[in-house]
Amino acid sequence: MVDINDICGHPNPAWGDQADSLVMCDLTDSEMPGRWEQMWEKRLGDGRHMLCCIPFFASNIALGDIFTTASSRSVERSVNAVVERSGNVVIHAFFHDDVATAENEDRQGDLIGESVRLGIDYEVVRLGFVALSCPIGSHQHKEIERRLDAYNKLGWGHFVTSKSSG
Repeated sequence: MVDINDICGHPNPAWGDQADSLVMCDLTDSEMPGRWEQMWEKRLGDGRHMLCCIPFFASNIALGDIFTTASSRSVERSVNAVVERSGNVVIHAFFHDDVATAENEDRQGDLIGESVRLGIDYEVVRLGFVALSCPIGSHQHKEIERRLDAYNKLGWGHFVTSKSSG
């Protein structure tokens, strides 16, 4: 049985209006053995599912990817294999937590505002940790990478283009 403390969830999935169920993803391949990410999906039929949230920790899957499921250890349904890539990239923004809460709220608010302006999907894990998703190599991708590079030069945090689905 999976311990609730070993599960990361998505309270506000990027494409929550399309999601119709939840699926688990084993984080062993993401160097987090024994941990799971509970993710939103849309069942497409024919054993296929579309990811409707931006992975916080799961590797090799991105928003909009089509995947299959299988039983895994004590979990009835978990992500098995991506069968169709969406072409999206996942970017993680980690703001330093050694600054005042209000300062991180402002920095995170700036990033979210820029994401909204550019039409980039995002999810907030917690204050100081934002996951972003947009098409690989798109104008939006280039613009947000420039913004994050500027944040990095200011010493605001650590910003990683962690996964792609191309």
